[in-house]
Amino acid sequence: MWEPILATDWGSPSGSTLARIPDSRARQFWDPKHLVAQQLSRIAKEKAQAEPACCVNKGNHWDEAILYVPPAKWGEGPTPVFWSGPVVKVIPRLESTLRELP
Repeated sequence: MWEPILATDWGSPSGSTLARIPDSRARQFWDPKHLVAQQLSRIAKEKAQAEPACCVNKGNHWDEAILYVPPAKWGEGPTPVFWSGPVVKVIPRLESTLRELP
């Protein structure tokens, strides 16, 4: 999920930015109104699950890697199998989690 957080985030990410995540299982979206970040906060509170303390700016989650596995459905408030950040620091752990999935 891409959202405007920094002053330089004027619009949706370019194709070259989206290409940084080449995994065909990944889905990327532009969320200019932070709707997903708001729902992540709600889900974390409802499920009393740990959320990264590193990555909240003005109440909006950002710079996090969150991994859900099929058949997760957003409307059901799925529990992620991985949620941490900032992304640049958690890539090895995320990759390890992906390798362990069936």
